[in-house]
This record gives sequence, C-alpha cells and structure tokens, in this order.
Amino acid sequence: MEITKNIQYTIATVGVLGIVAGYLLYKKSKKKEMGNMHPPAVTTSSGKPIKVSRMGSRTAKVLEEPNWKDPFDMKYTKDVKDWLRKPIKELSPKIAKQYARNLKNAKRRFNDDEAAVGRVFKRLKDKTQIATLSKAFFDLYKVDMWKHLDSFLSTKEMERYVSRFKRKLPNYRLA
Repeated sequence: MEITKNIQYTIATVGVLGIVAGYLLYKKSKKKEMGNMHPPAVTTSSGKPIKVSRMGSRTAKVLEEPNWKDPFDMKYTKDVKDWLRKPIKELSPKIAKQYARNLKNAKRRFNDDEAAVGRVFKRLKDKTQIATLSKAFFDLYKVDMWKHLDSFLSTKEMERYVSRFKRKLPNYRLA
C-alpha cells in the first residue's frame, strides 16, 4: 500500500503541531516551577497578598500587602501598619475586650442574641478594628472569633449582622 503525498503532508503537519504543543506545555510547566524571580506588579484585583520591595536608607525590604479581604485575621492591623508606615486609628484594648465579651455573651443556651452581634459590628469604624476585636476575643477565650460567630449564627444571620457591616468599612483610617 502506497501513501499519497497528501497523507504524508498531513502526517508531517500533525507531527510538527504535536511537537510545538508539547514544547509550549513544557515551557509553561517550567515557568511555574521557577516561580517569580522578581516581585510582581502591584495589582489588587486578584485578592492575594502581593510582594513589593520598599527601599530604605541602606537596604530594600520586601513586604506583603495585607489581605484586605480578611480583616478577621489577628495580624491584619500589624500588616496594615507595616505596609503604610504611618500611624492609624485603632480600637482601644479596653473597648475591644468589652466588645469581645458582648459577642461571647450573645451565644446563649436557648435563645441567642443575634442583635447584640449586629450592635457590635455596627459600632466598628474600619477593618483594623475588626482585627483588633478578633485578637482580643482570642486572647480572652482562646477561640477564633469567626468560628465562635459561625457556631450560632446561620448564613443569613452572618450576612445580616456581620458581613453587611464589614463590606461597608474602609480598610483603615489614618490617625
């Protein structure tokens, strides 16, 4: 059986395309393995922390941008302070402990006080205050505040009393 020239060209074309596709896949996997050698460009659309180098008097320091979408992280306030290098307004530890007690007491044996949770989150002025409150709650009760709230609030109640207020808050306020 003799192969015609059209079939030979077709086989050669498919072979070349296969080799090119294999090379591109290999190159893409190598790029992922190597990672980024330089800090990426500053973009906030991804929602992930971004590394950016800041030049000091003698050395460069690589900082991670705070995860603006997770103010329940207890390190959020410290990350914001390090990122800005400016003083910010903070929730006093005394008030944070008082709010933490209010949140702890909102969970009851039979009838939870969801409105108390709403009152606390309504008083917060920015997301750094949520982080301060979260840290105070953990320091007092050794329980993550988000897990505590999630243990007695339904998804609808979390939206109504927590998330709705959190979304409206600015990330921080300068002092």
